[in-house]
Amino acid sequence: MSKIIALSIAAALLAPLASAEVTISGSVRTAMEYLSPDQVGVKAGSKNDGGNKTQLADQSSRIRFSGVDKLDIGGDLVWVLESRFRVGDPYNKEAGSVWGSRDTYIGYKGDYGFARFGKMDNAYKNLYKNIAPTIEGEMNDTSGYLGDGQLLRRLGARSGSVIYYETPNFSGFNANASYTIGEKTATYDASTYQIGGYWKNDMFNVGASYSMGKDQTSSYTSSKITPVGTANGSSISGFMVGGNVKYMDFGLGLTWEQVDRDDGKQSRTQDSYAIAGSYKYEKLNFLLSYVQAGDVETLNDSGADQVSVAASYNLSKRSKVYATYTKVNNDKNANFTTESGYVLNNGQSADLFSVGVRTDF
Repeated sequence: MSKIIALSIAAALLAPLASAEVTISGSVRTAMEYLSPDQVGVKAGSKNDGGNKTQLADQSSRIRFSGVDKLDIGGDLVWVLESRFRVGDPYNKEAGSVWGSRDTYIGYKGDYGFARFGKMDNAYKNLYKNIAPTIEGEMNDTSGYLGDGQLLRRLGARSGSVIYYETPNFSGFNANASYTIGEKTATYDASTYQIGGYWKNDMFNVGASYSMGKDQTSSYTSSKITPVGTANGSSISGFMVGGNVKYMDFGLGLTWEQVDRDDGKQSRTQDSYAIAGSYKYEKLNFLLSYVQAGDVETLNDSGADQVSVAASYNLSKRSKVYATYTKVNNDKNANFTTESGYVLNNGQSADLFSVGVRTDF
């Protein structure tokens, strides 16, 4: 009897999903990670003890529910609910893996573009995969270099209150704009807007994006961009331009980015550069990446660089195994790290190895 009841409940839940054209997709990604930091800045008894670590670390696993409803007036009502989960959690981040923790929005797609509202990546982040796909195609978090605490695409973020518009495709050209609703008080409005565009065909990609956050500040002595609302006329802005070439089984990507942190008294810029090359041979894929951040204006020895070597082997159309090696070198006033989550001290460098598996569904 209990089996009959369970089957009845399952059928009742699945029937509406079938009629509503709901798609379930996602990705399971995990790796054995080995970290070997140097001893710069290490203090006895601290969380970062400078010791080598071997751990199972998730690499951005997720599950996604999405749906499309064709409207009587024309166009589609589109919704997405995507959540994070972890297969291995050495940094105790499971509390952030809540329902709807990733892109979760509703929108309208028609002849004049795609408008959506909710929690999602801003345009500065979302555009990059079409500007320099070879660089953006990092194989996992352990070797990753994109984000607010990493060396590139530093103002790309996912925020909880985003208004986003994407134009239709015009002969390979597409423009995106987003507005991130920030904290508002009687003295400041810490909202951010992003705008950019790209053009691509089968061989070339080229594009640029811009982000401006008014009434925000982030300490220039920290490598991580952490916006805080303020009323002193401060701002955080960024401009990024890049391109990509794909020829036969080879790919090459280039990017330059400049981030400007203005505390209301002085503007301080920091430039980053990236180059990556890829090669595909039958079921094997190879990626070599190099990213460098220069010094912050007025702060010597605040730059860093990172080199990453990665290879993967396709087990099927949906599954692969891979191995990566990454070296992060921080100057004495910098503490950049990879997307893995390991915290480095100022001036501390690290070698990171990983062997992992990924399957998409």
